[in-house]
Amino acid sequence: MTNRLYYCIIFSVYIIIFGGADMAIVRTEAYFNSSDGIHKIRTLIWKDDKLTPIGVVQLAHGMAEHIERYDDFARALAKNSFVVCGNDHLGHGKSVNDRSELGFFAEKDGNVRIVDDMHILTKIMKKKYPDIPYFLFGHSMGSLCARVYTAHFGDELNGAIFCGTAEVPSAALVLEPVIDKLVDKFGPRTVVDKLGEIFNTVSNIGISDEDSPVAWLSRSQANKDKYISDDLCGFTFTLSAYRDVFALANECSGRFWAKQVPADLPILIISGANDPVGMNGKGVIAASDHLMYEGKNPTVILYPGDRHEILNEEDNTVVYKDIISWLKSTYVS
Repeated sequence: MTNRLYYCIIFSVYIIIFGGADMAIVRTEAYFNSSDGIHKIRTLIWKDDKLTPIGVVQLAHGMAEHIERYDDFARALAKNSFVVCGNDHLGHGKSVNDRSELGFFAEKDGNVRIVDDMHILTKIMKKKYPDIPYFLFGHSMGSLCARVYTAHFGDELNGAIFCGTAEVPSAALVLEPVIDKLVDKFGPRTVVDKLGEIFNTVSNIGISDEDSPVAWLSRSQANKDKYISDDLCGFTFTLSAYRDVFALANECSGRFWAKQVPADLPILIISGANDPVGMNGKGVIAASDHLMYEGKNPTVILYPGDRHEILNEEDNTVVYKDIISWLKSTYVS
């Protein structure tokens, strides 16, 4: 049993009973050693014990949130015979040694570390389920990670889904070196609260019917309230983490990235039509166009009226249905 390839499962199994089909869904919490050699990465795995698995779906969560927010979505997939797994990235959820590390990936190369951690989880799950299709789903920052992943490890996947993604090469090119200089001057762990405020303000441009700082996140008031009240959500990133996010955006934008994605990899790109992160669909179409220019054939779905977190919007059952249908039609018979 190696340090990186197989488990450090140190937690128990939860059978969370909500009634009906959920009674058979087992959610397991596990930890593996991060690629940084310092942290234990927290992982959740969902499986319906009454069903024969037809595929594995690995989830990559977004910025300033955690994998447990995907519980409802994971259960919907599990009810449809998929094994689902996902980890808290470095600097998120329970993959930190203490709360002071929230919003901090690494002293350097944090963008590399979080993608490498995702790949470690892939290898763990593939060893356990070697004979069924393997899919990667990434939301928001997780979609940037997933896009970088497809360029490096895409041949290990049977399909990829980019949710709430963005195409921001010009901004990344300009801001990454600027923030890099700030990191050199003030230190990688420095937190500038104003940056978080600016992000919310810019993201809320065009949303005039409410004054919530996270109006851009969702149309659902219940979802916004849950996000704001969750003490593992909405924290401000460190300077180095912002640098790492821009590095991810830089690496996964444009035709150079698209050229590295395997030509035969099925790709689904989904977003809210009113998601400011995806420039209200324009950034999503741009990402698709780059892939198409390089000979790929992505499927794109924009959901009218929805904002950033389409998995948590009031029409999320439609989104779930579309995702499950695509997964089953892609490689699963």
